[in-house]
Amino acid sequence: MSTLHIFTKPVSQYNANMLENLIKAEDNILLVSDACYCSKQFRQFSAQLHLLAEDASARGIAVHDNDIVIDYTAFVDLTLTSNNTISW
Repeated sequence: MSTLHIFTKPVSQYNANMLENLIKAEDNILLVSDACYCSKQFRQFSAQLHLLAEDASARGIAVHDNDIVIDYTAFVDLTLTSNNTISW
């Protein structure tokens, strides 16, 4: 199983070197709130990139083909299927 990393802020608010060392290839990333603005930048850390549909929609963010858009039910399912959850 993997770790779910939940980000709420744009990637510029975090130390990219630290993220590279902590996020594994099999981990999932969920972007909520203002982190949705930076899906392209977060993609460097994991191919499993999820965006919370309500937050992306509220910010008028166009979703890319390789983004996985989820609702709150899928958010809960993602947390239940992950070994660990880290909120950043």
